Amino acid sequence: MAIARFLLLVSLLTPALAGAQPVETEIPGVTAELLELRQHGGMLRLAIRFANGGASKASSDRFPVGEIALVDVKSKQKHFPIRDANAQYVAGPIGDWIDGGRIALEIPPGGENVLWAAFEPVAPGSVLEVSLPGIFPFEDVPVTEGPGTLLEAGSAGSTPTGALATLVSAKRADQAVRVRLKIEGDPKTKLLSPYFLYRDVYLFDPASKRKYPVLKDSEGRYEGQPAPHAIDGGSFIFNFSKPMLVSMTLQAPPDSVQTVDLMLPQFLPFEGVALVGEGGAGAGGIAAAGKAVGLEGALKELQAEVTPEEIKIDLSADVLFDFDKADLKPAAEEKLQQVLTVVNSRPGSQVAIEGHTDVRGDDAYNQSLSERRAGSVRAWLAGHGIEPARITATGAGESRPLRTGDTEAEHQANRRVEIRIRN
Repeated sequence: MAIARFLLLVSLLTPALAGAQPVETEIPGVTAELLELRQHGGMLRLAIRFANGGASKASSDRFPVGEIALVDVKSKQKHFPIRDANAQYVAGPIGDWIDGGRIALEIPPGGENVLWAAFEPVAPGSVLEVSLPGIFPFEDVPVTEGPGTLLEAGSAGSTPTGALATLVSAKRADQAVRVRLKIEGDPKTKLLSPYFLYRDVYLFDPASKRKYPVLKDSEGRYEGQPAPHAIDGGSFIFNFSKPMLVSMTLQAPPDSVQTVDLMLPQFLPFEGVALVGEGGAGAGGIAAAGKAVGLEGALKELQAEVTPEEIKIDLSADVLFDFDKADLKPAAEEKLQQVLTVVNSRPGSQVAIEGHTDVRGDDAYNQSLSERRAGSVRAWLAGHGIEPARITATGAGESRPLRTGDTEAEHQANRRVEIRIRN
């Protein structure tokens, strides 16, 4: 395989999406520009460039990949990034794996960084809105088709701060793929983390949506060179005083899979890498899939009561909150995204949120807990684009139970948050 290289300055090589304009972000001095919303080979690819016009490093607050969404305004359908059977998203740059992966953007002075995420394909000709925390949405974005220029076939992955990974070869044999890379950078290069984590390297087949990770030996160590340290299950420290030669052995996809994407921590993906040789495994890999939520599906999942006057939704407090707590837990995200889909389907509607507890415990305490829980749901909706003036939050404590009795099932039914969406 010929050595393929990709210079770091993505902005010089890759123009922004036709017609796209930079938008303001909540990071001082930083703008965001849509590079591509493109599908090819069974996957929709999103890339956004963040440019820092300031004289000092800029950083974003970390946010879950699951808060990135593509919205089809006409069909009221919302698309979320692909994630695997371990609930880890296919996106980057990943700062940690909380909530399935959180985006961590660090942009050097006068430099840039690129956020990317993978989605299930959509209907050809779709026009979508791109939404993520901390920036104005990109509206009316047409989805393009075919290979692109940012993550082109066999290109080297890059970081925004001076590191370059060049793909030397990817050979398949004996149910494994052996990948060789050369990583280079200026000795002053600083990355999000000084560690290259073998656990975060994988091949991804866009057609079957399966991930193929680095293999481990009989002692549980990743099969990689430089030899892995014990940190995070196996890693090495970047050393840019000279070129680093890296080799890894990954699980092989079936021989029917001719090209894959190669994902490396802290680098842009290698797209369309051709696999040389045969001898792949069976189905194998880790399954992954995206998720789309439409209005009708959201109403069904929420078991909403719909009348001409209002939509009423009951959310179990046990799904939203831990015991005796008012902070939303990660598992609440899915239900709240469905609620958001419903609220967005009624522009200008008023949203009344009311918290309820079971009858156990002190009356005054239960009243306070119900108010705080309703307030948390209100804050979440307001933080996801619903005008705060449209939302009220109150608590009813234990005063209006749905069921009477003293069984756990009855108590659980009474612990809830009611949402009423009125025209």
